Amino acid sequence: MPASLITTPAELLEKIVLFAVHQHRQGPPSILRSLRLTCRMSNNALSPESNSYLYFMLFMDRFDMPSPSRQFSGGQLTVDNIERELRKRFRALQRIRRGEIADPDILESLSTIYIMMLEDDGRNWDQLLWAQLPLFMTRFLRERLMMGAEINNGWPRENEVNMLAVSIFWLMSRSESIRNETDELRREFVELLSPYSYAGFRYPCFTGLEYDFCPSENSHKTVVTSAHGVYPPIRPVSITVDYFGRPVPFNLPPLAPYAILVHFSRLETRPLMVPPHLPETRAEATANGISGPTKEDILYFNSHCKTHFPGTAYGNRFDTLLKSRRHDPDWARSIRDPLYRSPSSLPGQYIPGTISGRWQGSFIAPYYNVYKDMLSSPSAPSPFPTFGRFPLYVTFRELYCYSPSIPLPLEDNEGVFENAFLPIGCRWYETEAGVEFTGENTSFKAYYSPPRQGHLETGLVGHTAGESKPSAHGAFDVIITGVTEDRYAAAWGGYRYMGRIRPSDGLIVLLREPLDPQMVELGRALFRGYSVSS
Repeated sequence: MPASLITTPAELLEKIVLFAVHQHRQGPPSILRSLRLTCRMSNNALSPESNSYLYFMLFMDRFDMPSPSRQFSGGQLTVDNIERELRKRFRALQRIRRGEIADPDILESLSTIYIMMLEDDGRNWDQLLWAQLPLFMTRFLRERLMMGAEINNGWPRENEVNMLAVSIFWLMSRSESIRNETDELRREFVELLSPYSYAGFRYPCFTGLEYDFCPSENSHKTVVTSAHGVYPPIRPVSITVDYFGRPVPFNLPPLAPYAILVHFSRLETRPLMVPPHLPETRAEATANGISGPTKEDILYFNSHCKTHFPGTAYGNRFDTLLKSRRHDPDWARSIRDPLYRSPSSLPGQYIPGTISGRWQGSFIAPYYNVYKDMLSSPSAPSPFPTFGRFPLYVTFRELYCYSPSIPLPLEDNEGVFENAFLPIGCRWYETEAGVEFTGENTSFKAYYSPPRQGHLETGLVGHTAGESKPSAHGAFDVIITGVTEDRYAAAWGGYRYMGRIRPSDGLIVLLREPLDPQMVELGRALFRGYSVSS
């Protein structure tokens, strides 16, 4: 009998399909649909109901698996789960490729894309390129981000769709794509995202209450009212998403951190101007008794202090940490479901060792009077004011409180937040061996030391509702210290930093003070936010 499709065994038909789809690894496999339409037999043989293994193999061919495999406990990730996730992802990709920025299901599409970005190790990005995601997100920001602002006193909305859209826009950013943008387009992105970047009184850069170190459902919620309404503002917190065949609670990412990153990455294409009157080098400045930056300092800043982008390559031979592994804290903040385990830490919102080392970049502090005017007026300024960048250099250390030492006490006092979660009135003394804290009137003593052997490969501490629990290596708590190195302090001013990491969500709060107590004009500052994957 001549060979025909009808007489082809199902197993062989499956192999033919897999071989064919492997030749074109982007987008939904069109050949599968064509074969299912040929006859009833092939449709049944290739349907998800009768051949879920085929769809499992398609998922493995099209999408990254390391991150989902880390998140699921043993036996939880079934073939049926994967087949349902495959179909959901293909639906989202097709909507994005069609450019449907007003699609009624855009929230489902963007939540799917956001999770794909967090789980990306290369294959997911290939599919997103097929869907023309960069073109879609550019259109969305330009045409839809400001929808509703006209009835919101000119302020853009922080709704579910915008929160996901701006987050995705940053996660897909690459240095090459920004270089290819026109100056006009960069200015447009900066203008669109300036309200989210500067107006922290409307768009906080964190989830939950910033002043509560161990938040719980019973935490006291202080509400402050201003011309902009209540603070913390009422905004979407979570939605329910379908993730590998199960409805799970999904915490939305705060919009501000990603808007700030997009904002800075565009501003950095405009280098600082080098005033001609400055000394050439530090040696020349010292010889002539001149303080402040030199031409050499500004040129170094322009060439070295750049925002880092989330990579999209399959791997880096100099870095054994998978790209998706860098996103694990963001993933753990989003998918809050007991079925899934946290691979990076206990509870998983901060990877130990993340902040240790030398950091160099820039910061922007809005002018006091301009910011005061924004606070007092319910309407968004138009045009939105612009501010200059200032270099920022710091070397950080992470120090841990290990059992049997007792960590710093937790005080139910909002002023503690403004002291970087450190007890009011406490003093500290830092050496290479660690830092010792002493309470006011010697009411307590606490010792923090550098990470022990193997700690950075495992977990952080866990805190729940005022209760402390050690990690597998006995660490109760983590303190961050930092200092400006002399070479940078001579140019831009010297500072010291002290702060703490909130275990419930990985919020980093740092207090900055001048190294020289006489330099009061440099002022104190409070930095807070999350460490993101870039």
